Amino acid sequence: MSRFDLKSSFFGGPGFTLYHAWGQNSEMPLTPHFHDEYLICAQLQGSESFEISGKMQSFDPGDLVLINPQQVHTGNAEGNDDLEYLSLYVDPGYVRRLARTLDAACESPEFTVIRAENQWPLIEELRKLLDLARRIFKDPQPAGSSPELAAILEEVVTATLDQFSNLRQPMLRSTNRVSHRKIAKTMEHIRDLEAHVNPTSLSLDALAEIAGLSKYHFLRQFSQTVGITPGAYLRTLRLCHAARKLRTTEQPILDVALSVGFADHPSFSRAFARHMGMTPSEYQKLGPL
Repeated sequence: MSRFDLKSSFFGGPGFTLYHAWGQNSEMPLTPHFHDEYLICAQLQGSESFEISGKMQSFDPGDLVLINPQQVHTGNAEGNDDLEYLSLYVDPGYVRRLARTLDAACESPEFTVIRAENQWPLIEELRKLLDLARRIFKDPQPAGSSPELAAILEEVVTATLDQFSNLRQPMLRSTNRVSHRKIAKTMEHIRDLEAHVNPTSLSLDALAEIAGLSKYHFLRQFSQTVGITPGAYLRTLRLCHAARKLRTTEQPILDVALSVGFADHPSFSRAFARHMGMTPSEYQKLGPL
């Protein structure tokens, strides 16, 4: 989520996490990663470059960055100017419930646009969401079930999906579509099993066999197509599983760490902080999804 030299604040509530970062950037790049949530990121100040689905994109103030669940991306600030951005992470379950209430043509919509230019009206709504969360709760505390906050959240997510996703037109192509048929098959296999099998048990040999490729050819093809190695992909999945457990169960942090394959609390906390931009305990305090 963040570069560690930036100041930041974060809030959470049912269906969302809101993250605000600002300050002098150090041009420290983000490594390839992904999240389970939809990302609606408003560029408020400064410029950044992202590699998303294998393509470089530049973003300027007023732009929205739209990233689908499990869509691999990187990030790098340009220059040494002050940087400010506001990121809204939306839980897929929230989006599915919203799509049903809207009687949408697609129950699990995906963004069909990565960069939406000059979106100041939507950005102002995101600012309202942030200002309201600040007024209600001290950082970082759950934003709970405030009706006003829930209404703004629904307005922002609905407007974004209406304009930039296949919510109404399912045939529109998602920006997260994997064109390599064999790699797509492997990723589908991983997603089918992730709720039942610890990702660490999915070896490179097993995945290559599913793809019908030699181990070394599979490794090259997966990395080129997805933007991340199979090993890094599976490690990121572990952290995504952990994040969901922290917000949806009452398990102690150590139990969560062990359940997703980490050996101890310290190694898990370091990995989680690099991935999420906050510690497991901070993330857990954001409240249930």
